[in-house]
Amino acid sequence: MSTKGASLAEGKRKKEIVHAYVLLFAMCIVAAALTFVIPTGAYQRIKVDGRSLVVPDSYAPTKSTPVKLFGLFNSVSKGWLQAADIIFLVFMVGAAIKVIEDTGVIDKVLIKSMSHLRGKEELIVILVSIILSVMGATGTFSTANIAIVPIALAFSKRLGYDRLLAFGLAYLAVNAGFSAGEVNIFTTALAQNIAELPRFSGMGVRIFEHVLFLAVYFFFMIRYMRRIKKDPSLSIAPFDPEEETLDPSVLSNPKLTPQQIMAGLVLVGGFAWLIYGATVKQMSTTQLTTVFFFMAVFGGLLGGLGINGTAKSFAKGLQGIAAGAFIVGMAKAISVVMVDGGIIDSVVFYLTFPIKAVGNVIGANIMFLFNLVFNLLISSGSGQAVAVMPIMTPLADLTGITRQVAVETYKLGDGLSNIVVPTAGAMMACLGIAKVPYGKYLKWVMPYFLVTAVIGVVLVTILQGFSWQG
Repeated sequence: MSTKGASLAEGKRKKEIVHAYVLLFAMCIVAAALTFVIPTGAYQRIKVDGRSLVVPDSYAPTKSTPVKLFGLFNSVSKGWLQAADIIFLVFMVGAAIKVIEDTGVIDKVLIKSMSHLRGKEELIVILVSIILSVMGATGTFSTANIAIVPIALAFSKRLGYDRLLAFGLAYLAVNAGFSAGEVNIFTTALAQNIAELPRFSGMGVRIFEHVLFLAVYFFFMIRYMRRIKKDPSLSIAPFDPEEETLDPSVLSNPKLTPQQIMAGLVLVGGFAWLIYGATVKQMSTTQLTTVFFFMAVFGGLLGGLGINGTAKSFAKGLQGIAAGAFIVGMAKAISVVMVDGGIIDSVVFYLTFPIKAVGNVIGANIMFLFNLVFNLLISSGSGQAVAVMPIMTPLADLTGITRQVAVETYKLGDGLSNIVVPTAGAMMACLGIAKVPYGKYLKWVMPYFLVTAVIGVVLVTILQGFSWQG
């Protein structure tokens, strides 16, 4: 190899983005190291209406249980097992959508609709994003949105954009609603219940937040769309050229066959079932997985693929989604290390002291910033609520912070950071399915995150300044 060629190869290696698996396992190593440094301890917990609540002022040291080498590697296996429901959901999403895609219905529908959508791409993105953000505001769509990624990819590809737009539709739009959470049963309602506040009180303020977060999302997303439309080389996650090549037979004959119509009905019916089940019936992750299994089987058989053809497409779907699915377990392993090492309660205990030492406005903002960071350890909204709200509620009373503001600091801290923390399993799954590198995405989304975080600080400051009670 020539010197010039060697230099180019070396430069390429230097610019290579660290793989998500490497980053996540490095975080596991750091978490394991902290179990040797941070004193272990635990709060007492009691069961209230089936929920495990932390007893304030009950923190006590416990026997040290540092995570050693085998425990570190074992945490990855445990993470995969504990996240098995989400992992299998991701697998089934990939399989079901691949089966439907192989019937040809998606390509033909997109080709027929593009003639009507051309020139109206931004309007379509705005309308779809509003709908998805409303779903996110209920809290019941924070996992089901994984299913939207393959469809969003198809639309983005056909409209001439890239993978990041697909991710934005499926995850960032949903997160805008989730962070506001005006009717979020897993964050707002749960935290208010712990703080002994009326359920969904303060909804007017949270609707205003929803509008603010959507406005920020539209600014960054549409600006990015315009940039890559003008200069595709600015895309951070472009499609491969082969993926942009349409089947010539589809182009020449866009008319849907009866089998493709049936496959389309299965797809639409499946998503209707999914939305109804997630929002009205509060179906479990396992049940959502079953919906996609139905879609895969009946979509393939009714769509004309036959038994073997359906099975082959199903297998291809599993193969294509495997890397994205297992990212979820790798992310879960970080919190497994913290739990096994006995330091999660210790982290909560030591971080509460600064809140007691300052005034209520600064204290409220410290609560908010604390929850932004703590979401790295517990990315589950409901899990974080039961861990911090029993402590933050009496702390709020002691420092003159209203309980409604305390709920707000938790909710905003949890929701807003879900677009950056690698322990957010749904985000990592959506990135994995969309094939958007986490490193490149993080660089792009950081200004977006910082703007929303500043909005969070301003909101908390104003609300506490007015002693907001909801």
